[in-house]
Amino acid sequence: MLNARPKTQARAFTLIELLVVIAIIAILAAILFPVFAQAKEAAKKTADVANLKNLSLAVPMYAGDYDDILPLLRVSKSNWGCGGANPLGNCDQVQSGHTLLKPYTKNKQIWKAPNDGMTRCDDVNQCTDQFTGGAVSYIFSYNGQQNVLNNTRGQLPRKYGFGIFGHAWANPDGTYQPEATGSFSSTGVGQPAQTVALLPMYISWSYQSGLMQHRNDQREYAFEELGIPTWPKVLNVAYAWCCSNDSMSMQAYNGVTNFGFADGHVKSMRRDQLMDRTWYTDPDTAIATFKKNLIHYDERYK
Repeated sequence: MLNARPKTQARAFTLIELLVVIAIIAILAAILFPVFAQAKEAAKKTADVANLKNLSLAVPMYAGDYDDILPLLRVSKSNWGCGGANPLGNCDQVQSGHTLLKPYTKNKQIWKAPNDGMTRCDDVNQCTDQFTGGAVSYIFSYNGQQNVLNNTRGQLPRKYGFGIFGHAWANPDGTYQPEATGSFSSTGVGQPAQTVALLPMYISWSYQSGLMQHRNDQREYAFEELGIPTWPKVLNVAYAWCCSNDSMSMQAYNGVTNFGFADGHVKSMRRDQLMDRTWYTDPDTAIATFKKNLIHYDERYK
């Protein structure tokens, strides 16, 4: 009779071995998850650059059709709203920059940044007179210095608005309000390769069919201490427009922000690289001594 081979008993993992394997997996996960998150953020940043590039190219196309004049931030209709019908999302209450560029951008989705998670206030019960219809993540630099009424560049009641896009807000009778300003011509911008034209800013009330936001004090874009935090932090400004959750924030991807320049190129940089810090500590001196300010039409501030 043949001797039966002895059965080998399967060896199980010991508790120590299991703990070691779990620890190794945890370590690998801790190493890889941030890498994956950074890769995802980098992809969003690249898509954001593409959005800004397309918008930057649309601006000169518009200017080419309108005697070299850049689009306005706002061009208010005299009747404030589509003959009283007020269809939600289908009426341009205010023809602003994104509305004027529609024939050149074609796709309204490029106005929303990939990581813009701002909650838009589309509550018609709170915003009975406003029009919605899509998020806007990018804004134009505001020119608060050039008076469109008398074509002079005096200091208007606006703070530090040295951008290149004007704001022609009209009264119901068709006349302009005193703070109305004109946009520059493409050739009138000093040092376009060093002049920021488009800035990414997330605002709860910026709509495709409504207002395009701008800040009267453009130092807020550069210096977080002046109030506007960096995304994902938000500044609550309840009822700044019409809703209790109105808020705003400046975009950032891994600590840097994408900016569109007047010559059409896009650059990633920290917010505080927009201006010399003197603009925050002593703006009068910054103006008098031509301290660096990339949101400025005058080439002496470059």
